[in-house]
Amino acid sequence: MTEYVRRPDLRAVEMDGELVMMGQDQGEYYGLKDVAASLWHHLETPRTLDELCTLVAAEYDVTAEGCRADIEAFLRQLLDKDIVRVK
Repeated sequence: MTEYVRRPDLRAVEMDGELVMMGQDQGEYYGLKDVAASLWHHLETPRTLDELCTLVAAEYDVTAEGCRADIEAFLRQLLDKDIVRVK
């Protein structure tokens, strides 16, 4: 199974209800809120898509299958921006 994990050099802090991340090398800036910020926290350790869906379903009023497409799309965006990596 494919596992996803956040990029180790990105540092994140909470600011005004948003998770703000900064890349050390290129001065990159990213901001995440709500479910996206929750996913970021869960990606501290390698997780499969199924694990992420189960975790989000436990936190929010959704089913694991109901949020799967959204989480999959979000992971693709993070991969495209090199914010998360496949392990």
